[in-house]
Amino acid sequence: MATSTRSSTSSQSIHIPEWTLERVKLAVSRGSKIHPSAVDIGNGLLVKYGTRVNSREADATMLVAAHTSVPVAEIHAILHDEVESVTYIVQSKLPGCSLSLLLPTLQPDQQATIELELKEILRELSLLDTYGQMGMVGKPSQFLGFHPFEVHGPWEATNLLEFLTWPINKANSAFGCTVIEPIDFGNFDLQKPPIFSHGDLVPENILIHDGHVSGIIDWEHAGWYPYFWNAYIAQRNWHRYPKIWLDMVPNIMIPYRRDWIVFRHDIFGKANRYL
Repeated sequence: MATSTRSSTSSQSIHIPEWTLERVKLAVSRGSKIHPSAVDIGNGLLVKYGTRVNSREADATMLVAAHTSVPVAEIHAILHDEVESVTYIVQSKLPGCSLSLLLPTLQPDQQATIELELKEILRELSLLDTYGQMGMVGKPSQFLGFHPFEVHGPWEATNLLEFLTWPINKANSAFGCTVIEPIDFGNFDLQKPPIFSHGDLVPENILIHDGHVSGIIDWEHAGWYPYFWNAYIAQRNWHRYPKIWLDMVPNIMIPYRRDWIVFRHDIFGKANRYL
Protein backbone atom coordinates (compact mmCIF):
# COMPACT_ATOMS: atom_id res chain seq x y z
CA MET A 1 0.00 0.00 0.00
CA ALA A 2 1.35 3.45 -0.90
CA THR A 3 0.44 6.97 0.08
CA SER A 4 1.18 10.18 -1.82
CA THR A 5 0.97 13.49 -0.05
CA ARG A 6 2.22 17.00 0.05
CA SER A 7 2.38 17.75 3.73
CA SER A 8 1.86 20.85 5.79
CA THR A 9 3.68 21.19 9.08
CA SER A 10 0.67 19.67 10.79
CA SER A 11 -0.55 16.11 10.45
CA GLN A 12 -2.95 17.05 7.61
CA SER A 13 -1.97 16.40 4.00
CA ILE A 14 -3.01 17.32 0.48
CA HIS A 15 -3.22 14.60 -2.16
CA ILE A 16 -0.87 14.99 -5.13
CA PRO A 17 -2.52 13.02 -7.94
CA GLU A 18 0.32 13.44 -10.48
CA TRP A 19 2.80 11.51 -8.33
CA THR A 20 2.28 7.84 -7.64
CA LEU A 21 4.59 5.37 -5.96
CA GLU A 22 4.96 3.49 -9.22
CA ARG A 23 5.91 6.64 -11.12
CA VAL A 24 8.48 7.65 -8.54
CA LYS A 25 10.05 4.18 -8.40
CA LEU A 26 10.33 4.18 -12.18
CA ALA A 27 11.94 7.63 -12.13
CA VAL A 28 14.40 6.48 -9.46
CA SER A 29 15.36 3.39 -11.47
CA ARG A 30 16.10 5.56 -14.51
CA GLY A 31 17.78 8.41 -12.64
CA SER A 32 21.36 9.15 -11.69
CA LYS A 33 22.40 8.43 -8.13
CA ILE A 34 24.07 11.46 -6.56
CA HIS A 35 24.06 10.15 -2.98
CA PRO A 36 23.32 6.76 -1.41
CA SER A 37 19.82 8.04 -0.60
CA ALA A 38 19.25 10.53 -3.44
CA VAL A 39 18.69 10.21 -7.18
CA ASP A 40 18.60 12.95 -9.81
CA ILE A 41 15.50 12.15 -11.89
CA GLY A 42 15.91 15.03 -14.33
CA ASN A 43 13.82 18.12 -15.02
CA GLY A 44 15.35 19.86 -12.03
CA LEU A 45 14.08 17.23 -9.58
CA LEU A 46 15.61 14.68 -7.25
CA VAL A 47 14.18 11.97 -5.05
CA LYS A 48 15.45 11.32 -1.56
CA TYR A 49 14.43 7.89 -0.36
CA GLY A 50 15.15 5.09 2.07
CA THR A 51 14.03 3.35 5.22
CA ARG A 52 15.64 6.11 7.31
CA VAL A 53 14.12 8.95 5.28
CA ASN A 54 11.17 10.49 7.08
CA SER A 55 8.41 12.88 6.09
CA ARG A 56 9.48 15.13 8.98
CA GLU A 57 12.34 16.30 6.76
CA ALA A 58 9.87 17.52 4.15
CA ASP A 59 7.66 19.09 6.83
CA ALA A 60 10.64 21.02 8.22
CA THR A 61 11.69 22.12 4.73
CA MET A 62 8.20 23.44 4.01
CA LEU A 63 8.00 25.17 7.38
CA VAL A 64 11.19 27.08 6.58
CA ALA A 65 10.02 27.85 3.04
CA ALA A 66 6.71 29.22 4.29
CA HIS A 67 8.15 31.62 6.87
CA THR A 68 11.61 32.62 5.64
CA SER A 69 13.56 33.33 2.47
CA VAL A 70 16.18 30.70 3.33
CA PRO A 71 17.00 28.81 0.10
CA VAL A 72 15.51 25.34 0.47
CA ALA A 73 14.20 22.73 -1.93
CA GLU A 74 10.59 22.86 -3.07
CA ILE A 75 8.77 19.73 -1.95
CA HIS A 76 6.68 18.20 -4.73
CA ALA A 77 5.48 15.00 -3.12
CA ILE A 78 5.95 12.65 -0.19
CA LEU A 79 5.22 8.98 -0.74
CA HIS A 80 5.50 6.03 1.59
CA ASP A 81 5.76 2.40 0.62
CA GLU A 82 4.17 0.72 3.62
CA VAL A 83 5.22 -2.76 2.49
CA GLU A 84 8.93 -1.93 2.21
CA SER A 85 8.88 0.85 4.85
CA VAL A 86 10.54 3.24 2.40
CA THR A 87 9.71 6.94 2.20
CA TYR A 88 10.24 8.91 -1.01
CA ILE A 89 10.50 12.71 -1.08
CA VAL A 90 10.29 14.32 -4.51
CA GLN A 91 11.89 17.76 -4.43
CA SER A 92 13.58 20.38 -6.55
CA LYS A 93 17.31 20.08 -7.08
CA LEU A 94 19.15 23.13 -5.80
CA PRO A 95 22.16 24.47 -7.71
CA GLY A 96 25.67 24.47 -6.33
CA CYS A 97 28.13 22.18 -4.62
CA SER A 98 28.88 21.45 -1.00
CA LEU A 99 30.77 24.08 0.96
CA SER A 100 32.92 21.25 2.32
CA LEU A 101 34.46 20.85 -1.15
CA LEU A 102 35.22 24.55 -1.47
CA LEU A 103 36.69 25.31 1.95
CA PRO A 104 40.32 24.54 1.02
CA THR A 105 40.29 27.09 -1.82
CA LEU A 106 38.04 29.85 -0.46
CA GLN A 107 39.39 33.33 -1.01
CA PRO A 108 38.98 35.99 1.73
CA ASP A 109 36.26 37.88 -0.16
CA GLN A 110 34.33 34.66 -0.83
CA GLN A 111 34.68 33.66 2.80
CA ALA A 112 33.31 37.01 3.97
CA THR A 113 30.32 36.79 1.62
CA ILE A 114 29.41 33.27 2.74
CA GLU A 115 29.79 34.22 6.41
CA LEU A 116 27.39 37.15 6.01
CA GLU A 117 24.84 35.05 4.13
CA LEU A 118 24.94 32.21 6.66
CA LYS A 119 24.61 34.69 9.51
CA GLU A 120 21.51 36.12 7.83
CA ILE A 121 20.12 32.61 7.33
CA LEU A 122 20.45 31.91 11.05
CA ARG A 123 18.78 35.24 11.82
CA GLU A 124 15.85 34.25 9.62
CA LEU A 125 15.61 30.81 11.20
CA SER A 126 15.45 32.49 14.61
CA LEU A 127 12.07 33.88 13.52
CA LEU A 128 10.80 30.32 14.03
CA ASP A 129 12.10 30.06 17.60
CA THR A 130 8.60 30.41 19.03
CA TYR A 131 6.79 28.30 16.43
CA GLY A 132 7.14 25.07 18.37
CA GLN A 133 8.14 23.50 21.63
CA MET A 134 11.41 21.75 22.37
CA GLY A 135 11.79 18.71 20.17
CA MET A 136 12.09 17.84 16.50
CA VAL A 137 9.62 19.01 13.88
CA GLY A 138 6.65 16.67 14.16
CA LYS A 139 8.02 15.11 17.39
CA PRO A 140 7.36 17.49 20.29
CA SER A 141 9.64 16.82 23.28
CA GLN A 142 11.52 14.11 21.38
CA PHE A 143 14.90 13.96 19.64
CA LEU A 144 15.63 11.03 17.34
CA GLY A 145 18.69 9.73 15.52
CA PHE A 146 21.31 10.21 18.21
CA HIS A 147 23.63 7.20 18.22
CA PRO A 148 23.91 5.24 20.46
CA PHE A 149 20.84 6.47 22.30
CA GLU A 150 18.23 5.22 19.79
CA VAL A 151 18.07 1.82 21.48
CA HIS A 152 17.12 3.52 24.77
CA GLY A 153 14.10 5.25 23.29
CA PRO A 154 13.73 8.81 22.03
CA TRP A 155 15.71 11.48 23.81
CA GLU A 156 12.93 13.27 25.68
CA ALA A 157 12.94 16.80 27.04
CA THR A 158 10.61 19.75 27.41
CA ASN A 159 13.26 22.18 28.66
CA LEU A 160 17.03 22.61 28.73
CA LEU A 161 17.59 20.96 32.12
CA GLU A 162 15.68 17.84 31.04
CA PHE A 163 17.67 17.79 27.79
CA LEU A 164 20.96 17.89 29.69
CA THR A 165 20.02 15.27 32.27
CA TRP A 166 18.36 12.73 29.96
CA PRO A 167 21.59 11.01 28.72
CA ILE A 168 23.07 11.03 32.22
CA ASN A 169 19.96 9.39 33.67
CA LYS A 170 19.86 6.82 30.86
CA ALA A 171 23.48 5.83 31.44
CA ASN A 172 23.01 5.54 35.19
CA SER A 173 19.80 3.54 34.88
CA ALA A 174 21.36 1.19 32.30
CA PHE A 175 24.04 0.22 34.85
CA GLY A 176 21.78 0.38 37.88
CA CYS A 177 24.25 2.65 39.63
CA THR A 178 25.83 6.08 39.33
CA VAL A 179 28.38 5.84 36.52
CA ILE A 180 28.16 9.55 35.69
CA GLU A 181 28.35 11.90 38.63
CA PRO A 182 26.12 15.01 38.66
CA ILE A 183 27.70 17.89 36.77
CA ASP A 184 27.66 21.63 37.39
CA PHE A 185 24.78 22.96 35.33
CA GLY A 186 26.01 26.45 36.16
CA ASN A 187 27.98 26.20 32.92
CA PHE A 188 24.69 26.59 31.07
CA ASP A 189 22.13 29.37 30.91
CA LEU A 190 19.10 27.34 31.93
CA GLN A 191 16.81 30.32 31.40
CA LYS A 192 17.57 30.65 27.69
CA PRO A 193 14.69 29.41 25.54
CA PRO A 194 15.24 26.86 22.77
CA ILE A 195 16.08 27.94 19.24
CA PHE A 196 14.83 26.63 15.95
CA SER A 197 17.79 24.85 14.40
CA HIS A 198 18.51 23.03 11.18
CA GLY A 199 19.97 20.44 13.51
CA ASP A 200 22.98 19.60 11.33
CA LEU A 201 24.26 22.85 9.83
CA VAL A 202 27.71 21.77 8.70
CA PRO A 203 29.56 22.42 5.41
CA GLU A 204 28.19 19.25 3.78
CA ASN A 205 24.65 20.63 4.05
CA ILE A 206 25.45 24.09 2.71
CA LEU A 207 25.39 24.56 -1.06
CA ILE A 208 27.40 27.28 -2.80
CA HIS A 209 26.81 28.53 -6.34
CA ASP A 210 28.67 31.42 -7.99
CA GLY A 211 30.16 32.41 -4.65
CA HIS A 212 26.84 32.61 -2.78
CA VAL A 213 24.83 30.31 -0.54
CA SER A 214 22.37 28.64 -2.91
CA GLY A 215 20.78 26.11 -0.61
CA ILE A 216 20.53 24.50 2.81
CA ILE A 217 19.71 20.81 2.50
CA ASP A 218 18.92 17.77 4.68
CA TRP A 219 16.47 19.09 7.28
CA GLU A 220 15.72 15.70 8.89
CA HIS A 221 17.07 16.79 12.27
CA ALA A 222 15.39 20.21 12.33
CA GLY A 223 13.58 21.27 15.45
CA TRP A 224 13.78 23.28 18.64
CA TYR A 225 17.06 22.69 20.46
CA PRO A 226 19.14 24.21 23.28
CA TYR A 227 20.43 27.72 22.56
CA PHE A 228 23.99 26.46 21.92
CA TRP A 229 23.02 23.74 19.44
CA ASN A 230 24.13 25.46 16.22
CA ALA A 231 27.54 26.12 17.77
CA TYR A 232 27.83 22.53 19.03
CA ILE A 233 26.98 21.02 15.66
CA ALA A 234 29.24 23.37 13.73
CA GLN A 235 32.29 22.74 15.94
CA ARG A 236 31.96 19.25 17.45
CA ASN A 237 33.79 17.57 14.54
CA TRP A 238 36.27 20.41 14.03
CA HIS A 239 39.04 17.97 13.07
CA ARG A 240 37.17 16.95 9.90
CA TYR A 241 37.36 20.40 8.33
CA PRO A 242 40.07 22.80 7.24
CA LYS A 243 40.89 25.43 9.87
CA ILE A 244 39.06 28.06 7.83
CA TRP A 245 35.71 26.57 8.94
CA LEU A 246 36.50 27.14 12.61
CA ASP A 247 37.62 30.66 11.70
CA MET A 248 34.26 31.25 10.01
CA VAL A 249 32.04 29.96 12.81
CA PRO A 250 32.38 32.97 15.19
CA ASN A 251 31.50 35.27 12.28
CA ILE A 252 28.34 33.29 11.58
CA MET A 253 27.01 32.57 15.07
CA ILE A 254 27.73 32.98 18.76
CA PRO A 255 30.30 30.19 19.31
CA TYR A 256 29.20 29.30 22.92
CA ARG A 257 32.52 27.51 23.32
CA ARG A 258 32.23 26.71 27.05
CA ASP A 259 28.64 25.53 26.74
CA TRP A 260 29.06 23.09 23.88
CA ILE A 261 32.38 21.73 25.11
CA VAL A 262 30.94 20.94 28.56
CA PHE A 263 27.93 19.32 26.87
CA ARG A 264 30.10 17.27 24.53
CA HIS A 265 32.63 16.05 27.09
CA ASP A 266 30.77 15.92 30.41
CA ILE A 267 27.32 14.87 29.20
CA PHE A 268 27.11 13.44 25.67
CA GLY A 269 30.62 12.02 25.68
CA LYS A 270 30.36 10.30 29.06
CA ALA A 271 26.92 8.87 28.32
CA ASN A 272 28.17 7.65 24.95
CA ARG A 273 30.96 5.81 26.75
CA TYR A 274 28.52 3.78 28.85
CA LEU A 275 25.61 3.20 26.48
